[in-house]
This record gives sequence, structure tokens and C-alpha cells, in this order.
Amino acid sequence: MNKFKAYFAKVKQRMIDMKNQPKKPRDFSPILNSVISILFGLLVGFLIMLAVNPENALGGLAKLLTGGSATPQMMGNTFFKAGPLILVGLAVAFAFKTGLFNIGVSGQFMVSGVATLYVANLVVLPAPWHWMLAILAGVVAGAIWAGIPGLLKAFFNVNEVIATIMMNYIGMYLCVIMAYNAAVYNTSITAINAYYPTANTPTLGMSNLFPGSNIDLGIILAIIVAVIIWFLLKKTTLGYQLKAVGYSVPGSKYAGINYRRNVIISMMISGALAGLAAAITYLAVLPDYLRPVNKILSIGFEGISVALIAQSNPLGIIFSGVLISYIKQGALTMQLLGFDKEITNIVVAVIIYMIGISSFLGAYIKKRRDKHIKAHHESEEDAKNV
Repeated sequence: MNKFKAYFAKVKQRMIDMKNQPKKPRDFSPILNSVISILFGLLVGFLIMLAVNPENALGGLAKLLTGGSATPQMMGNTFFKAGPLILVGLAVAFAFKTGLFNIGVSGQFMVSGVATLYVANLVVLPAPWHWMLAILAGVVAGAIWAGIPGLLKAFFNVNEVIATIMMNYIGMYLCVIMAYNAAVYNTSITAINAYYPTANTPTLGMSNLFPGSNIDLGIILAIIVAVIIWFLLKKTTLGYQLKAVGYSVPGSKYAGINYRRNVIISMMISGALAGLAAAITYLAVLPDYLRPVNKILSIGFEGISVALIAQSNPLGIIFSGVLISYIKQGALTMQLLGFDKEITNIVVAVIIYMIGISSFLGAYIKKRRDKHIKAHHESEEDAKNV
């Protein structure tokens, strides 16, 4: 009995010590790394402009930095294009958090787009039920398509990178076949029909705030989902289990966490996010066209850029998605001065490289500092013992 009392007294004292322990200051180095990387990327972009067209270089940089907000229409279009980018960034980041590399977001996006458009064109329902059902179809299709590599990884240890790349190509050819279906194919636009008034996502009056733009519900949905994903990963048991699997597979198994279940759940949630991105892209009042072409869409790879710039932080992805959309909108105005809009791709690439380098250097410096502090404490202890 005395042993139990002593044990509980020790536990109670440890809890008191933990409570009285001073809080560690927040580490803002990831944010600082991202800001410095963005500035360096813009500097490289400016140097390229200087080399190509020295006379208009400053004007080109000004267009790049202000074009995305030059008019209410441009600002609205920046937010409109940011919605899908935020969601594909979340799709990639969610898998990253659980130690998986979902490089199949493009395939999941395309398959979900077809599912969304089939419901939009073939199902007759009044608004808002029609667009809600179409969005749900896209989300479910994305979850199922991503769940296949998840099952292969969980039960047969098939590398998810290889599996998702293969699923990209299967999805691409499947979309080509399904797009040519006479029930949905529109020969005048050589794409799946894009006219379905009851299935269009509502603008909620935001078109009055940004007149002339294509802004709609998509950006609000993307922000809400980003907050939900942050809460899920940070504040729930499921989020803890998913991250535990990402940190250490053997450790999570030892702790009694179901590895297979969490891998499948992670991939399905990732695919569902890609599906939601496709749904808001193709259900907009002025949507992208889904054409039957043998080409994998680049949006999934743009999602990798969004996730890396935000360092897989769900809330940070809101800002990185808007940033990339803003730069792309600025690039459209930059062309008026004779600059190629592809300069923005170089800027984004440099930003990602700089984030990678700064993260590596930061980790190396921290390791060296911790080692030095540990050695210093050990020498002090040795001196006391002597």
C-alpha cells in the first residue's frame, strides 16, 4: 500500500512540475524561412526580367506584385483560383503528415471531375441539392481512387509513389473514355458539357464585392476545410494516430495504433480533398473544361508546391495557395510588358528550393547547437562531481 502511495505522490509531483514549467517560446523559424524564401524567389524572378528586358524589368516586377490586386475583378479571380490550389495543397500535405507521398492528386482530381460532371449533367434536381450532390460525387470518387493505393500500401506494402503515379495514367485514360460519352459530351466545346445552371456553385453575393470576377463559394469552402483539417490533425485522437504513423511506423504499432487502417484513412481523406478541389473547379459559373486529352493535369503538382511552401501546415496552406494564385494573376498583367508568364514557375521553383535548403540548414544548426549545449552540461556535471 505504501508503495502505491509513494508512486502516486511521485506522479502528482511530476504533474505539478510540468504545470509550473515555463512555456517554451513559439518557434517562428518556419514562417521566417518561408518569407525569406519567397523574397529570394522574387529576387531571382527580377534578375531574369533584368536579363531579358532591362528597360521594363522594374515595371514587370511591379506588375507581378500588384497585378493580382490591381482591380476588384483581378482580386476576385485571385481568390477564385486560390480555392482549388488550397484544396490540392491540403490533399498533398495531409498525406505528408502521415508519412505518405500522394503524387496521384492529379489523377484523383481528373476522376473526381468526371464524377462531378456526370452528376451535374445527368441528374435532374433543383438547386441547392443538385450542386451539393455533384460535389459529394466528386469527393467520394476522389476518396475511392486514392483509397486503392492506400489499400495496396497497407496490405501489400506497395510503394505509394509508384502506385499513385500508375493511378494517374489509369485515371487519365478512363477520363478520356468517359468524356466521349454522347450523353455528356458537347461537340461545340469539345469537352464534357459545362452548362448546368442548377449545379453551379453559388456566388453568395461575392460577385458584388468583386464585380466582373468569377469568385464563388469555392474559396470559402477551401478555407473552412483547411481549418477543419488543422483541427483534425492537432486536436483529435484520429489526428494523433495519423501523425504517429507518419513519425514512426514501428513506434505506432508498438503503441497499439492500427497502421493499416490509418494508412487507408489518410489516403482516402487526401483523395477526398482532391475531389473537392475538382468539384469547385468544374461547377463554377465559368468553369474549366474537362476535355478528353491524353494529358495529366498539372494541378496536382501545383498542390505539392503549395504544401511545400506552407511546410504542410494546413493554415499556412491558405496563405501559400492565395500567394501562388496571386503571382499567377500578376503574371497575366506582366505579359503586357513582353515578359513570359512562365517566369512565375521559376519564382515558385526557387521558393521551394530555398525552403528546402533553409529547412536543412536550420535542422543542422539546431542539431549542432543541441550537441554543444549537451556537452556543456556534461562538463559542468563532471566538474561538480570532481
